[in-house]
Amino acid sequence: MEILNDFNTSVEKALSEIDKHWREYNGLVVCGTHSPFMVERQLKKIRKAREDGTPFLGICFGHQLAAIEYARNVLGIAGATSTEFGYPEDLQDVIVQRRPFLKVGLYDGESWWNNYEVRPGFEDIWKKPENFITVQYHPEYQSSKDKPHPILVNFLTLCKKRHNI
Repeated sequence: MEILNDFNTSVEKALSEIDKHWREYNGLVVCGTHSPFMVERQLKKIRKAREDGTPFLGICFGHQLAAIEYARNVLGIAGATSTEFGYPEDLQDVIVQRRPFLKVGLYDGESWWNNYEVRPGFEDIWKKPENFITVQYHPEYQSSKDKPHPILVNFLTLCKKRHNI
């Protein structure tokens, strides 16, 4: 299992509470971050996971990168990008844009902490493969040993199925 970005500690803890063998599975998790780095490298890894059928979990920033990867490599929007990377909001290829306000706390029963979001309407054309789970919120913050978050359970189930476990 490979986990990218700096919000990995809470994800690792949550996965460990669900399945102590999770590190042995083939999967890719792209977590949230306050400091995006190696974006193109992460986009390549997301593309490879999508094309190879590797289980993928995109949380917050990972969700956003997965949208950009899909826009670039499936929809053919070569310049798909985010305002977080310094591009202006009115650029046609902006797939991820700054929210009008920081979304922090519980909304609709889920834990949020984000300044950016996938452009409204994009979710309607985004066809995620079965091996892809992406969410803008943070399921790891609401997961516990006694009540694991269903998103994390589903991801680990995909990983196990991929390995015939």
